[in-house]
Amino acid sequence: MSTGRIESWDRAKGFGFVECDGRRVFLHHRDFAERHKAPEVGDVVTFTLGTDKKGRPCATQAVHRNDGGRIRPAHLIVVLILLIAPLLAARRWDPEHGLWLLAICYVSGSAITYFLYADDKQRAKERAWRSPERGLHFFALAGGWPGAFLAQRRLRHKSAKLRFQFVFWLIVGAHQFVAVDYLLDWKWSRTAFEAIRESVFSKTP
Repeated sequence: MSTGRIESWDRAKGFGFVECDGRRVFLHHRDFAERHKAPEVGDVVTFTLGTDKKGRPCATQAVHRNDGGRIRPAHLIVVLILLIAPLLAARRWDPEHGLWLLAICYVSGSAITYFLYADDKQRAKERAWRSPERGLHFFALAGGWPGAFLAQRRLRHKSAKLRFQFVFWLIVGAHQFVAVDYLLDWKWSRTAFEAIRESVFSKTP
C-alpha cells in the first residue's frame, strides 16, 4: 500500500490527483474501497498503485487514512434516551432482576455487534468476503442495537446506506414500541388487534 495526499480534486468530474513520493497519481472516486466522505484537497489516503487502460499510474482500492468518526456526547445522549423505555419496561416486568437481565442482554449484544461491524469494515478494506447484512441486523434485533448505533458513528460503517439504515431504525423502533406498549398494558397491540378483527369479520357475509 502507498500513502499520499490529494493535491487536486474536481468534484464535478469525480477525480483528482494524489501526490506520492514526488509524483502525481490519478485517482477516481470509483476507485475508493469505501466512500464515507467526499474527497477533498489535503486528505491523506492509502491506496494500491495500479495502471489504467492507457498504462498510466493510478490509485486503486483507496481509503481515507483518518476516516474514523468519533462518538460524540450527542450520540451517547441519543442512546440513553432510547434506553429509557426498555429499562422502565424491564423494571416493571421484574423489579428485582429485570434491569440486570436487560443490561446483560444489551451490553453483551452491543459488544458482539460492534465487533461484527469492525470486522466487516476491515473485510471491506481488504476486499474480502463480507458479513451478510442480515447478520448485523439479527444481532441488533437481539439487543445489540446500541452497539450498532455507536459502531456506525465511530467506524463510519453502514451509516450512509439508506436501505440498511431504514431496516436498522425499524429494529430500534420495534424495541421502543414493545417497551412502551408493555408499559401501557399492551394498549397499542390490543387496539391494532381489535381493528384487524373488526375489519376481517365485517367483510364476512
